[in-house]
Amino acid sequence: MIRRIFSFVIIAAVLSSCGNAGKKDVSAKAEGSAPAVKVEFASLVQSPDNYVGKNIIVEGKVIHVCMETGKKLFIVGNNPDISLYIAAGENISKFPMELMGKNVVVEGVITKVGGTEPTMTEATGDMKGMACCADSSKTKMMANCETEKARANQASLANIVMEYKSHTVKN
Repeated sequence: MIRRIFSFVIIAAVLSSCGNAGKKDVSAKAEGSAPAVKVEFASLVQSPDNYVGKNIIVEGKVIHVCMETGKKLFIVGNNPDISLYIAAGENISKFPMELMGKNVVVEGVITKVGGTEPTMTEATGDMKGMACCADSSKTKMMANCETEKARANQASLANIVMEYKSHTVKN
């Protein structure tokens, strides 16, 4: 009789602890991130400051994936002269080269950085991320990467970086 009660208590404790672990994970995820808001690329271009610090979802065409580090991705909306810089961050080791030329829906947090040339250092603190398409020297990087040069000269989003959370490829 005592063995049955003891067995029942052990089984109840195991089932109880399994249920609580799942609930803790869900609440941690809910507290750690705000729900993403879908934003049209044109709205982001018009008023980028309205989205700084916010978790957004934006759609665009991939025009550049950094071949050197894979930690940079650039997308455009209807105007191919204005691109959004997406920093890989911690959620992805590097962007797949297969994204080049595809339409993607990207989720991330918008960050404003100093100057007109956002770098991985300013966006995520990653020194290795500064080398895109060239040397680690910023001057050489800007001289050799056409996407970075064009971005530095664009009228809007030049000092805006999206810190990547996730993406999906759109057909």
